[in-house]
Amino acid sequence: MRRTGLRAGARSRLTVGRRGVLSIASGTVGGQLLLLAAAPALARLYGPADFGVFTVIATLVATLGTVAAFRFELAVPLPEEERRAYGLVALGLTCALLTAVAVTVVVAFVGDAVAAAFGQPALRTWLWLVPWASAAMGCLLVLNQLAIRHRRYGSIGRRNFLQSVSMLLTQLLAGVAGLRSGGLALGLGIGQAAGALMLLPGAHLRSAEAKGAWSPRELWRTALRYRRFPLVLAPSGLTNVLGLQLPVLLIAYWYGSAAAGWLGLTQRVLAAPAALLGVAVAQVYLGELARAARETPERARLIFLGASRRLALIALPGAVLVVVGAPALFRLLFGDGWAGSGAYAQALAIGTAAHFVASPLSQTLIVFGRQGLQLAWDVGRILVVTGAVGLTVLTGGSALAAVWAFGLSAAVAYAASWLLSLRTVVAGSRVSESANSDEQQVPARQPEPA
Repeated sequence: MRRTGLRAGARSRLTVGRRGVLSIASGTVGGQLLLLAAAPALARLYGPADFGVFTVIATLVATLGTVAAFRFELAVPLPEEERRAYGLVALGLTCALLTAVAVTVVVAFVGDAVAAAFGQPALRTWLWLVPWASAAMGCLLVLNQLAIRHRRYGSIGRRNFLQSVSMLLTQLLAGVAGLRSGGLALGLGIGQAAGALMLLPGAHLRSAEAKGAWSPRELWRTALRYRRFPLVLAPSGLTNVLGLQLPVLLIAYWYGSAAAGWLGLTQRVLAAPAALLGVAVAQVYLGELARAARETPERARLIFLGASRRLALIALPGAVLVVVGAPALFRLLFGDGWAGSGAYAQALAIGTAAHFVASPLSQTLIVFGRQGLQLAWDVGRILVVTGAVGLTVLTGGSALAAVWAFGLSAAVAYAASWLLSLRTVVAGSRVSESANSDEQQVPARQPEPA
């Protein structure tokens, strides 16, 4: 009976998971298709140097925004009590605001030096967007995790679509208006803010469960209870995102704004198809895996392998298509001035495919409490990837050679991430199965003789 109940519950939850993937993917697909369709227009409104400014701004926002909420958002799906979940939401939003204030002060002091270091004077003006776009991204992550907890997958799908629309419209209008160097960055900031605002309806931040979550005493108690998230996962998250973003900054620093612009457009085009389903699977995977870890850990391995298979069936053909056709396709769609981006796309194809598969599944380590292992991988990835790019620079390699080093070293790192996640989920399933087996083998206690 117990096995039958487990199978029925598993089918029910998988059905919810599939509906969640479809709900999120429908919004994501629409937004990303719009971004892809508008990419040729943006490439004609903005030149490689403009994309170079945007690449630096977007890299800084992605880096700071990832840890703006001190990673408290990752704990939101985990508590059984709604009161504690809302305490984490309040704490994450407060941390995002404090991050914005602190980074604003930093920009006031070092903004000129940063713009001079990259040789892009236009950066000085648009660096002021970084702290507040980062805070908006942090708030978006917190509210998104709350929506995942409540299985509000339709809200997430609508947010994905409208966030893309907000960003794209701003970038197109700014380009038409002649706001060249900062128009792309302005669109990024407005898109992040719009995405966060769109998740507020339905969040029930004034509900009975959320009552009292904003008091200083409750915030402090929540921070102490979940202190491992800022102490372990914030450094881990920072090193994680730096492993992807720091090589981009190094390439922009060493090879100039044109190379940075080619790389920025390449990443934008490659990221759009990857986001069509990858983000949806990642968000639903986290919700379903967290629930399985709490209730039926033996199901976790099946969830992991099923998600791996679905992601790989998309990633491998996509990588082959990019390697074969990217140069001709980029020249056709964006013009001869963007031919360099086609070669960059070839260089990043394998790394992008590996990232598409491994990144959503890396949340396995967090769900099973292996934060230390996640941190170790993050440190290893940043050393491998930035080391490969740095070595290429020091040996006099070209910008294209540096991008190849970036892509191939990232592929190696993500393969290691997938293996670590598989090992973790298999170990968790074995522990659960062993416990169930011991439970069944223990004989019923016989009454003592009179």
